[in-house]
Amino acid sequence: VLYSTAAAQCRLQQWQEARVTLEKAVVWRPEGRTAILDVALERVQDHLVLEPMQVPPGEFFRPRKKEVEQLDSKDFLGKPKVISSIIPNDEYIGFEPLRPQKQGFYEPSVDTLR
Repeated sequence: VLYSTAAAQCRLQQWQEARVTLEKAVVWRPEGRTAILDVALERVQDHLVLEPMQVPPGEFFRPRKKEVEQLDSKDFLGKPKVISSIIPNDEYIGFEPLRPQKQGFYEPSVDTLR
């Protein structure tokens, strides 16, 4: 993505921005795998336009099989819980923001005390 961004910046004659973008790509790339980016940096320094990388039609990004094999499913939401009010006279059921408190409403009723 950063390489293609730099290619677009080259077409717009933004050579300094393209160089900075490629330098970011070099930092993000694993060590020893920056040959394409090194060549691209040289081309940008010589003010030569880069061609954006194209994904062949019908192909999408797929992670390597060894990276996917060890993935476990994760439950980010957790188990559902039923939450009820601890206020004795509160009969509301649902979701809403905090309501303003009323005087005497949150005290136990006489029937509850019996």
